[in-house]
Amino acid sequence: MKNSEEQLNLLVKKVDDISCAMDMTNKIANEMGFIHYDILFLRLVTEEACMNAYEYCQKTNQEGFWICWDHNHKDSLSIFIKHRGKKFVIAPMTEVNRGLRGRGLQLILNLMDYVQVQENGEYVELVMRKYITQNLRKGIGY
Repeated sequence: MKNSEEQLNLLVKKVDDISCAMDMTNKIANEMGFIHYDILFLRLVTEEACMNAYEYCQKTNQEGFWICWDHNHKDSLSIFIKHRGKKFVIAPMTEVNRGLRGRGLQLILNLMDYVQVQENGEYVELVMRKYITQNLRKGIGY
C-alpha cells in the first residue's frame, strides 16, 4: 500500500484484498468524522465497487485493479477504482431490479453523493465521493 499526503492506494489482486480495502475505507472514514451509518455505507460501496472490478478483471485476465482514497478534503472522501477497460454507463434506474445481479451500481449511485465513470486511455476509473454532513459529524446529532 502506498501512503502519501494526497492518496492511499491498494492493488487488489485477490478477494482477501477486498476486505483490506473495506477496512481501509472504514479507518479513513472514522478518522475523518463520518457518522456510523455513513461508515457502514462506505464499506458497502467499497465492497460492491471492488467486487465488480474484481469480477471484470478475472473475466478479462487482468492481474488486478487499483483502489485509491483521497481524504485530503475535510468535507469529503473520494474513492477511485481503476483498471484497464472501456467506459461504461451508470445511470439511475426508475424500476426495482428483481434479478440476481446488477444492483451494485444502483446501490453505489444511491449511497454516494457523486459518482462518475471516466476513461483515460486504456483505463477506466469509477469515481465515488461522499460528503460529511456538517451537522451530523461523529458525536453530534445523536
